[in-house]
Amino acid sequence: MIASAIGQIGHPFYVIFAQVLAYFYEVIPNFAVAIALLTLAVMLVVFPITLKGTRGMMKMQLLAPELKKLQTKYKIQPGMSAEERTDLRARQQQEMMAVYKENNVSPAGGCLPMLLQFPIFLILYGTIKGLLHTVNLGTAKHPILHPAPLYISSTSKIYHAIISSNGALHSFGLNLADSVRTPGLSGVGKIPFVVMILVAIFLQYVQMKQLSGRNPAAAAANPQMQQMQKVMPLIFAVIYISIPAAVNVYFIVSSLFRIGQQEIMYRRDPQIQASLAKLQARHRSEPKVVDTKAAKPIAAKKPGATTPPKGKPTPPAKAQPRARDKRRWKKR
Repeated sequence: MIASAIGQIGHPFYVIFAQVLAYFYEVIPNFAVAIALLTLAVMLVVFPITLKGTRGMMKMQLLAPELKKLQTKYKIQPGMSAEERTDLRARQQQEMMAVYKENNVSPAGGCLPMLLQFPIFLILYGTIKGLLHTVNLGTAKHPILHPAPLYISSTSKIYHAIISSNGALHSFGLNLADSVRTPGLSGVGKIPFVVMILVAIFLQYVQMKQLSGRNPAAAAANPQMQQMQKVMPLIFAVIYISIPAAVNVYFIVSSLFRIGQQEIMYRRDPQIQASLAKLQARHRSEPKVVDTKAAKPIAAKKPGATTPPKGKPTPPAKAQPRARDKRRWKKR
């Protein structure tokens, strides 16, 4: 039921994506190239949103100390009643919204580029799944599956290519309709799909490393986000394994685009550069916290005492004469 509702909502977008994909296939009749061009077109369309979201994220990081002061100011104290707590939270929220409004910042603006990735992935996945749609021309016991692509015109070149290849998306010697989990693939036949998955994971790590390298202050201030960035590519690896290789082409191309996009934004956009310079200056001026518990006082040396060389054991004290030796000396 939920899948049906998502399908109905996404249907217009599936049609748009499929028509754009069909157009690119008309220009260059290669499924991988057509998907790559579709990905670039989508990324260019959402670029203004990504740029605005990145600017908002940088401004939010600049406002972090001021927001922290408000949290301390309106900290709930033990013994407060439920009404007092509600009133305190309301006043804190009111002042925080005033800070956002004064600095022209949206609290959710920085998250928008990340949130956009998931619906785009779902739309592209639904589009590819529609292109691989089949109908049964046989019986339940003896099915005869015949390709019947959705969302594209039956007169288009991409439609005829899918029909003539019996539902396969051949490109550079691979069937992009397959995945690592496709039954019947040999170990050698799975190697190209495994390589695509590893490349997609690697590019995600490069993208996240690029972000933390550009803004080490934000990375140091949010270790939880750092851990999340390390785990997210591994979570996506589960998705990469189960989806057609055609969708993995999207992930690879989109990651490459984002790496170049971030490089351009952080080097060329004056607002991001100004915010980044302020964050780095603040990071350098902040005093480093020293853990006093970890530091141990050094004992003062006694006059004349020497410290044995490092790595060599302290020579043992001179052994005292044993009782048997004492009796011998008395007999003498």
